[in-house]
Formats: sequence, structure tokens, C-alpha cells
Amino acid sequence: MIELLCVMAIIGILASMLLPAIARTYDRIKGQAEEFEAPTIEHMLLHETRSYCAAIPQYRFNDKNDFAEKCRLAPKCRNWVGASTTEFVPFTHLDPTNLTVLSVHIGPRHRTLYSFTKGDLSIRPVER
Repeated sequence: MIELLCVMAIIGILASMLLPAIARTYDRIKGQAEEFEAPTIEHMLLHETRSYCAAIPQYRFNDKNDFAEKCRLAPKCRNWVGASTTEFVPFTHLDPTNLTVLSVHIGPRHRTLYSFTKGDLSIRPVER
């Protein structure tokens, strides 16, 4: 019985040493996956927001949740906008187009920054 308890204690000690390394690896891979998907999510965010602003010319966004609800953002876009590291400035159709209204930090340790102005989010680019 004592031998069994010793084996269980050794397994517990080894597992406690291994779990932090696994958690760090998971966080690093998750951050890299976010960076890999970022251009696609950025495109979806811009498309959905521009569509809403074109349909409702007198738009007004009071906070992150209001923005996500009105624009009907896809789940990954919602995750970007709703993240605790995301900075959002309320804006309306009357604000200047160069006002930075959304800053999203992604990737490992949130080092990568995607910053959007009101013009980026509301004005469709000219078709060529």
C-alpha cells in the first residue's frame, strides 16, 4: 500500500512540473493562431461594419457591445471587439474620419496591434 502511495505522489509531482509547460505552449500556439487568422477576421470586421454604416447613414455606437450588436459581427469578430485588451471609443457619423475608434491587441502577449479609424470602419473603398 505504501508503495502505491509513493508511486501516486511521484506521478503527482511530475504532473505538477509538466502542466505549466503545457499551459505556456498552449498560450503560445493560441497566440500564433490568432495572428494567422487576423487578416481574415480584419476583412470580416471591415465588411460587416461598412455594410451597416452604408445601410444606416446616421449610425451611432455607444460601446463595444452596441457596436457588435448593431453590426451583427461574426463570432470571431465579436471576440476581437469584446476582448479586455480591445480599446473602443464611442463614435457617430458626425465624428472626423481620422479618429481612431478601435484598437485590437492580439497574438502572443497581445503584441500585435490592429488599429481602425472611423473612416476605415465606415467608408467603403473606391472600387477600381
